[in-house]
Amino acid sequence: SSRSRLIKYLRSLLKSNQEETMTAPADTPATDAAAYDLTSNISPYLDLHMMFPLLEYIDSLISSGSISYNAMDVAQARLELLKPTHMVDYAMDIYREVHGADAQIPQEMEEQKAGVFQKLEELKDGQAAFEELCRNEEARANLVSSNQWNVQSITSNASYGITAETIDNYYKFAKFNFDCGDYQQGRDMIE
Repeated sequence: SSRSRLIKYLRSLLKSNQEETMTAPADTPATDAAAYDLTSNISPYLDLHMMFPLLEYIDSLISSGSISYNAMDVAQARLELLKPTHMVDYAMDIYREVHGADAQIPQEMEEQKAGVFQKLEELKDGQAAFEELCRNEEARANLVSSNQWNVQSITSNASYGITAETIDNYYKFAKFNFDCGDYQQGRDMIE
């Protein structure tokens, strides 16, 4: 799968940097954090979205001189990890970091961005009636107090205009927001 290829790429990148650190000349400080970095060991068990904060932390260690990894290698690894996600704006920022601020964004990234925004709008429109009901605190409180805040009751009441598909789109919209990196919105929707 593409995920396993990405993880292998990241592991090889971090392992090669660790090996360079371990075989560094004697005058290199022995406190290089690369010798203790477990990122390549734990990365196969993490969701891709959990990898980005780790890589940003590694970037901060690179900036402070605490770790001897190559910043461009880490940025390239982040770019590869971003490809299967919907975090297209972040991917474009990293692409410019790797290829220069004036670099032309590849057409495939532009197309992916357009596709993500189109899907986001479709899901937003498909779940709007249920989101409106969720935001109507009075109506929601009435449904909860009468034990009718459930899929069967809500979908059977035609006045709400909500179907099982509407609720399914609501969950898909929450997940899509998460996949786009909008973790707060995704969490708020399913809370």
